Amino acid sequence: MELVIFSYVLFHFCAVAYGLKQSFAYELYSKNEIKGNVIFHFDTNSVQACVALCDDTYGCLSVNFHKENGKCKLTDYYPLDETKSGKPEKGWKIFFRRNFDKDLLKEATAWQSSTYTHWQSSLTADKAIDGNTDSNLDGQSCSHTDNLFSYWAVEFGTSGPVKEVEICLRNDAFWRNTNFTVTVSDSRDDVINDGGKLCGSYFGPQVDKDPFRLTITCSNTLYGKFLKFKHEMGDLMTLCEVFVYTP
Repeated sequence: MELVIFSYVLFHFCAVAYGLKQSFAYELYSKNEIKGNVIFHFDTNSVQACVALCDDTYGCLSVNFHKENGKCKLTDYYPLDETKSGKPEKGWKIFFRRNFDKDLLKEATAWQSSTYTHWQSSLTADKAIDGNTDSNLDGQSCSHTDNLFSYWAVEFGTSGPVKEVEICLRNDAFWRNTNFTVTVSDSRDDVINDGGKLCGSYFGPQVDKDPFRLTITCSNTLYGKFLKFKHEMGDLMTLCEVFVYTP
């Protein structure tokens, strides 16, 4: 028990020192409210120490901070839109770190419900995040499922906010280039069981003209670790490249 207490005191001291030396990378989201599930809390009247400890705590996405009362609460809340819907609490402020230009696909892992085997190679899910935007299947740079009503999914290298996705589609067999639903999830189970949060969908006309690209913008920014494309039609799905954009 003494070792645990000593470790916390040392960690708290380091957090304070770190916070005071580093640039303040968090920004104010709202005043006079409190929001989010509390992961951990401690006493301090230094907002730098509060956010520094958030940086070093798994699952912490923002902090509720009260300078006058010397309180810091680390939470799992990430501001995803401009609405202020938390609990009114005078003196409290919510600070969070924006994820500017974060590449969610760096070190990401993709899979799909089935894989079509080309006469030369297997058109696996990772071909949609390999950086090759060639939209001709003969170039073998596209992912390709082997069943109907299929899906493609990716686990980001790091969790983050998703605002928009763009896909490069085939320039042949373009009748398949429609009927997509995009969701963002926190777990692999949610992906498999369709438990994700809806980003958007496209059930419009086939994308049959250059540049054979489709952009789907989330109605609200969604925070998660997984993204899923569901192809809701009785045909195979081909994705030549997928791009994911943060706000």
